Amino acid sequence: MRKLAALTALVVSVVFAFGTAFAAPPDKMVLKEIRKIKAPVSFDHKAHAEMLKKCAVCHHADAAGKEQKCSKCHGEKTEGKKVSLKEAFHTQCKGCHQKEKKGPVKCDDCHKK
Repeated sequence: MRKLAALTALVVSVVFAFGTAFAAPPDKMVLKEIRKIKAPVSFDHKAHAEMLKKCAVCHHADAAGKEQKCSKCHGEKTEGKKVSLKEAFHTQCKGCHQKEKKGPVKCDDCHKK
């Protein structure tokens, strides 16, 4: 009986550990890593993920299922071919909105006062 209880506890622990490692990102998030003058940006991650269908559209350098925050790769300043976080957001987000002709493209549309 003790062996069964120990085995059950082990299985539950492993399932829980892997379940949290592959947990879905939050539905909504606030991008505040680079704010200096402008307000942070509220971002509906779930809506964008459902619309785009492929995480690699935005998470261009990450393997499927191993997506990271943009700030993991992009820093405060451009270094070589790796653009700054601010430039990455503005190029990726604003550029897509301009191309698709929908979504905010002006400063105060994203950076609410």
